[in-house]
Amino acid sequence: MTTRERQEQRYFWLALGTPLLFLIAYFAWVSGVRNLFAVCPPHCRGQDFSGGNLSGLTLRNADLREANFSRALLDGVDLSGADLSFANLSGASLAEANFSRANLTGATLLQARAGRANFAGASLRGARLDQADLTAANLSDADLTAASLTHTRLHGILLTENTQLAPKWRLVWRILNAPESIDSLIEADLRDANLTGARLAGFDLRHADLRHALLYGADLGNANLAFARLQQAKLDDQTRIAAKWRLVWEVVNTVERERLLAGADLSEAWLAGAYLRAADLTRATLAGAVLADADLRYARLDGADLRHANLQRAALQEASLAGADLREANLALADLRLVNWRGALLDDHTVIDPAQRLIHDLVNNGAAHRDLRGVRLAWADLAGVDFTGADLSGADLRHADLREATLAQTNLTGANLDGARPP
Repeated sequence: MTTRERQEQRYFWLALGTPLLFLIAYFAWVSGVRNLFAVCPPHCRGQDFSGGNLSGLTLRNADLREANFSRALLDGVDLSGADLSFANLSGASLAEANFSRANLTGATLLQARAGRANFAGASLRGARLDQADLTAANLSDADLTAASLTHTRLHGILLTENTQLAPKWRLVWRILNAPESIDSLIEADLRDANLTGARLAGFDLRHADLRHALLYGADLGNANLAFARLQQAKLDDQTRIAAKWRLVWEVVNTVERERLLAGADLSEAWLAGAYLRAADLTRATLAGAVLADADLRYARLDGADLRHANLQRAALQEASLAGADLREANLALADLRLVNWRGALLDDHTVIDPAQRLIHDLVNNGAAHRDLRGVRLAWADLAGVDFTGADLSGADLRHADLREATLAQTNLTGANLDGARPP
């Protein structure tokens, strides 16, 4: 190889290797070498400050991405302009801290104590602020798009028209800070809201969703809570609420067999899914009540007012509806095995399976000499019914209660009586 060829070869490898060498050096710097020379603050990305006292630090404009400040003391610290995206501030004390124009995107502030903190112009997009205390905090022009605010204390906070906050949470803020500006709360979504001490006396809260809401010390005196959802709502002895609605709250939040509710006024109450097994609801007022999916097995509903009640998919096995008023009630898909229909009132608007309507008819109007060939009467309470001369050939009478029934001259050819209680 000549000298010129060797020189050309060196130039070739130099031209090829120099950019490659710079590229390797750059990636090494980005992946960790620069961290060896970084000074914290301001370069504190990923640092662990958990449980520490940082009240003396200057963290203005610092890089605090993914840093851990859980349970740290940051009272009064200036964090204006800092990048705290995806940082962990759970349980931290942030009283009067300055987060103006800070980036808190995706940050976690669970149970943080941030009373009177300044978040003016800060980005809190997607931040988790559940159970945080933001009392009197400044959120003017802040961006809380998609932020999680379950049980967050929003009492006395400062908002502006430019504050990006979901309508639900802005409504909660109005309830707490400017209730006089609210005309109605019908169908309001107040799930998971911290309404501690809220003044809601006299408000129309029909169909409002208060599931999991904190209502400690709230004033709900004379509020209309018809059809309001109170499952898992938190009340205490200082919560002012009408006795009727406190009873509804107790019913939907406790599991108690054989509950004594005789004569109780539960009209227009949201009792969907309530556990009322073997409850005594004799002469109770349940007009318009929502009892969909409720467990009413073995319940005594004798003489109860169930007009317009929603009993869809309710479990009513062996319940007694003797004398109950079920006009315009909805019993679609309800489990009505061995229900006592004696004296119960149905009308053309009562939604009920045709077989159950027939059972009701037989129990209340008799079955003597009727043509009942092939009818479905399985699991029917037919005790004491007079079937004299009736044609029940091919009828389904499995597990039917026929005790004290009269079957003289009754045609039972081909009838299925498996499991039936004999007369």
